[in-house]
Amino acid sequence: MGFSTFTARSRGHLLLTALLLAGTAVGTVPSIAEAQSAATRIDIPAQPLDAAIRALMRATGAQITYPADLSANRQSSAVAGTFGTVEALSHLLAGTGLAYRQTGAHAFTLEPAPAASGHAVQLGPVRVAGEEGGPVSPTSDPAATEGSGSYAMLHPSRTATRMGLSIRETPQSVSVVTRQQIDDLALTDLPQVLDRVPGITVGRNDSERFTFYSRGFEVENVQFDGVPNTVDAASQYTTTLADSAVYDRVEVVKGATGLLTGAGYPSATINLVRKRPARDFQASAEVSGGSWDRYRGVADVSAPLAAEGRIRARVVAAVQNAGSYVNYYSRNMRNVYGIVEGDLGPRTTLSAGVDYMTTRAKGSSFGHIPLFYSDGTRTDFDRSFNPAARWAYWNNESTNIFASLKHEWGQDWKLDLAASHLRQTRDALFGSAYYGQVDKATGAGIRMLSGYIPNQATTNAVNLAVTGGFDLLGHRHELMLNGTFSRQDRASQQYASVFTTIDNYFQWNGNAAQPSFTKSFDRDTRTHEKGLAAAIRLRPAERLSVIGGARVSWYSLYDGNRYVSDGSLSVSDDLHINGKVTPYAGVVYDVMPHWSLYGSYTDIFRPQTYYKYGNGSPLAPLTGQSLEAGIKGAVLQDRLNVSLALFRIRQNNYAQMDGGITPQGDESYIAVSGITSKGVELELSGSIAKDWNIYGGYTYRTSKMPPQPDVILSAVNTNQPEHLLKMSTSYRLPAALRRLTVGGSLSWQSSTYYQQSGSPYFRADQPAYALVGLMMRYAFDNGLSLSANINNLFDKTYMPGLGSYGTGVYGDPRSFLISAKYRF
Repeated sequence: MGFSTFTARSRGHLLLTALLLAGTAVGTVPSIAEAQSAATRIDIPAQPLDAAIRALMRATGAQITYPADLSANRQSSAVAGTFGTVEALSHLLAGTGLAYRQTGAHAFTLEPAPAASGHAVQLGPVRVAGEEGGPVSPTSDPAATEGSGSYAMLHPSRTATRMGLSIRETPQSVSVVTRQQIDDLALTDLPQVLDRVPGITVGRNDSERFTFYSRGFEVENVQFDGVPNTVDAASQYTTTLADSAVYDRVEVVKGATGLLTGAGYPSATINLVRKRPARDFQASAEVSGGSWDRYRGVADVSAPLAAEGRIRARVVAAVQNAGSYVNYYSRNMRNVYGIVEGDLGPRTTLSAGVDYMTTRAKGSSFGHIPLFYSDGTRTDFDRSFNPAARWAYWNNESTNIFASLKHEWGQDWKLDLAASHLRQTRDALFGSAYYGQVDKATGAGIRMLSGYIPNQATTNAVNLAVTGGFDLLGHRHELMLNGTFSRQDRASQQYASVFTTIDNYFQWNGNAAQPSFTKSFDRDTRTHEKGLAAAIRLRPAERLSVIGGARVSWYSLYDGNRYVSDGSLSVSDDLHINGKVTPYAGVVYDVMPHWSLYGSYTDIFRPQTYYKYGNGSPLAPLTGQSLEAGIKGAVLQDRLNVSLALFRIRQNNYAQMDGGITPQGDESYIAVSGITSKGVELELSGSIAKDWNIYGGYTYRTSKMPPQPDVILSAVNTNQPEHLLKMSTSYRLPAALRRLTVGGSLSWQSSTYYQQSGSPYFRADQPAYALVGLMMRYAFDNGLSLSANINNLFDKTYMPGLGSYGTGVYGDPRSFLISAKYRF
């Protein structure tokens, strides 16, 4: 490749030192051998090798990687006693015919032993190869999917309970989009990633705003590397446009998740897990080009900054300029992520980094195409129609500074302390011609709504988790303690909106005069949330595990307006919720070595102070309870995860307009209880054969509201499909065609509709539709690969998520993306 080892590492040192100030000394760090000297109590019976290795990783915190087919039909030896990681691994592999190489302080890779031996053999250091043969070095994240070549989560996840349970051990539905799937399908932003998750739908409100739904309810709860962060209505626009280049994987836990996240909807939690530095030098560069003048470049460099990777760093940069099928609309994105990580000791790791993103959109809409003509029939504007004024823009900026300290004691005890400082700004000037209904004959009836909506938000968050195991009555049990604190300060400058009449909407081309805007008041919103959670996982029998826990939350919100005209202060909300308890319970029973039955009850709450009764007092918090039961399996030598879940969610204190007015002049609401969403979900992820990945599932969901005076509103979540099917696959061809990988995706959903809540109750229907995508990649032997992706192959016209402001947004027409990637 034209680089010696010294040259490649030297260049990596120079680049990362300049970008990350990585020359700061971390301290004296012991050698790899010293790092593995601490002993841990281990009790792993003889069993299939895959399961035994997972148990060893949970017990020691080590990362053990190997090709998926290497463990097939191999049985481990029993390990019982107090051992260091190296000694335990040697015992585990005895008689398997496998050897191990130690590639880092806590990292190992397995391969066939060079000669027959009754004991495991330790080989020299080696680098792990990814699916296409590119070098992928182990990182400090034991659950990392990068380089695995798989669509399955092969290691435990901490998103649901923080206990580091496998998907089969977790009594909730857990979906994971791995790095391999992100790369195969060219999923470049968060909406595209979540659009591949079974049971998740992605609604489009206008050109900039997306809303995610799970099991009929909106998803607000987002974690960054496990640290909670609420994506509220005012600051979601930056997070939802996040570029995927910086993430190793995206995990989604479905249902109520109040144990770790506190406030939110009973829908799901999204955990965005960033890439970690590798212990050896590795780098890649990728350029792409596609439909509508879309050009993209990604650079990813990781390098050790001290011997044996004791100090290491990584930088990921992504740049994208893109036009659109929508007239005179474009959005450019810049994303830079950098992290430095160091081993302070054999079991202590400190890391710090920054994630910066900015987007610049021109011709952006606020609300989109009106759905109805004045006679109630559907409009039929072209997909390229843009209701936005040409001077409209929407700019977002986000800076997330974060740090974490991880420490491991003996007996599986771990401490994880993480903190982040997130600043998000929005600078948006909008003018959208959508307000009203179009007269078919004259084009009259539409007004352009214009406004200026700047916003600045700062969120500081701290999360402390302690987890560990203990022996009691002959079995191993686990305990989790978690404390969280977050504070968000949001300032926004409120300007009076302006309406402009459009004489003939059929002649609209975006050339409208820009009005002037008058500032009305400054709005100050402060949200504080604290929580303490505890959970215990007991194993009263070898095959049975029971999880019980609860979180106690303290929540406060202040919302005040300072008026420009006279300097007066008006306080809309000053809410305090103290000691709110959200319980968690789950049970898992292993009916066979690779199959488990499970059930769970989870809870969550969400303050809703913006909704007021007729007397002006706020509605009580929205509450959501989730019941889930099902079966999970890990089959085909644990290469394929399979699950079937039955779920039922009940929501109380749902806000419904009652037609009245509060003393402050706002619309008044009443609280409705008993809204239910129930259904069934089937999911599978992993490999069904060597080099054949598959991921997807089917969801059936129905939602109902108790009978109300207004029967039109008795159906809820009608813009979400009852039936949803998603599948993705890739296959690397055998023999002489092994360098070629082909695959694709399929999604199908049943019909949806939007109906006006007031007279004349116009209704817009979206018939059922299917979308097909194709992919192909060819890997050369010098680290270069070429890829092609086609989305919406049959050019289906559809609207995902009807009804935002009575408008609709078309989904993307057929498009293509060609990419070239080089791994150094």
